[in-house]
Amino acid sequence: MINDQKRFIQVEQCVLNQLLGKEGAFDIVSDVVIAQDFEAARHQVIYQAISDLAMDSKPYDEVMVADLLEERNQLNEECCPAGYFAQMNLVPSIAFSSLRNHAQLVKSRSIRRQSIAQMMYGIQKLEEGDNQTIEVNNEVMSAIANLEVGDTDNSCSRVGDLMGGMIERIAAARDGVNNFISTGFPELDNLMMIDAGNLVVVAARPSMGKTALVMNWLAHIAKYREGEAVFFSVEMPQEQVMDRLASAEAKVELTSIRKGQLSVDEWARMQRFVSDQESLPLTIVDEKDISIAKIRTHLNRIKREAGGKLSAIGIDYLQIMGGLDGQYKIDNIGKVTRTLKALGHEFGCPVFLLSQLSRDVEKRPNKRPIMSDLRDSGTIEQDADLITFIYRNDYYEQKEKGGSAKLDGSAEIILAKSRNGPTGTVRLGFEGQYARFANYMPMMSDLEDIPEYGSSHS
Repeated sequence: MINDQKRFIQVEQCVLNQLLGKEGAFDIVSDVVIAQDFEAARHQVIYQAISDLAMDSKPYDEVMVADLLEERNQLNEECCPAGYFAQMNLVPSIAFSSLRNHAQLVKSRSIRRQSIAQMMYGIQKLEEGDNQTIEVNNEVMSAIANLEVGDTDNSCSRVGDLMGGMIERIAAARDGVNNFISTGFPELDNLMMIDAGNLVVVAARPSMGKTALVMNWLAHIAKYREGEAVFFSVEMPQEQVMDRLASAEAKVELTSIRKGQLSVDEWARMQRFVSDQESLPLTIVDEKDISIAKIRTHLNRIKREAGGKLSAIGIDYLQIMGGLDGQYKIDNIGKVTRTLKALGHEFGCPVFLLSQLSRDVEKRPNKRPIMSDLRDSGTIEQDADLITFIYRNDYYEQKEKGGSAKLDGSAEIILAKSRNGPTGTVRLGFEGQYARFANYMPMMSDLEDIPEYGSSHS
């Protein structure tokens, strides 16, 4: 028993060692354990300090934790001796990749201790002689069951209990009321029917407008949906993302913004944009090689600062995220997509994940993307709720014919996968000079080809 206890104390030390000074480590275990799950009282004190620092978006290395403990008068023999950190470093280390598994061991041990305590409580109640055996037994078993279930109890519901909510949703949808998340493009919304928690993959070849499309969506969601929208830009700095947002919203050419050559009218539109969007609940995170752990850390901080709610998450883009190189790239991409899908459910909002297409698209006469064009497509296709492709014929016409090409200013948004609905294609307008998409309107030169606008109406 003594050896068993000593072994688990070492497990706790290993967990704390990995947490101290490892950015993003806390987010890996924060949903597994709390301070009270640690058996050693000094470990509870250390973990609570780590947790508090992480919640304040502060580093939680050994120095910061020690300073906080000293500030709380806990850096002493009674709580946590100053030399204890050095003592913890003497235990065998564990791989960072196994941190969550070891945290789960700590949790299991905690549940065991609490279960034993509940049973001892039951024995004590029975020995008092004034309590009914069945009542005490039910009380104890219920308490132990709650330990095992934790906060997931609401995830289990009988079909009969769900019927009422289903009928209410159908009736609301019939009356035109639903919870689908609008992108600002009605025809596209009717096809995609985006739900909170959906993982939406937006894939295209370079220069097709992936970033522009998702930024258009996020700006719209930020305006009309409660909570903070967050855009993670792995590829370009904040300043460039901001230039694109301003160009799209103010309808000022992107090249004019970058050169600083604005007309009087364009300056007026920029000033209106600044005035109107100053309080726009949209956060841009510019961080290269960002990992899932860092994404979670940022989201938790932004959520706290935004009053506890996020409206949408955008990530640009999958293949250049941190930790996806090397021999196990495909497996790692699978872990990323699964985790991002879980994050969508955790934060109650859609996740828009940008992804590159393979070069095979360019080798075909018909360059409209298909599912097999997704780089590392297996895991992406499996985890995504919606997969959309962007295809602009204008792009290829310009490459092939140059100035002689007839351009219609349109883009096809191809919904190639929908977990809960039909697939199809929606045409949007593409205004490249403004880095924005718009509801499609045929160019005047094309009206003759449309029956209702043909020569009979001239």
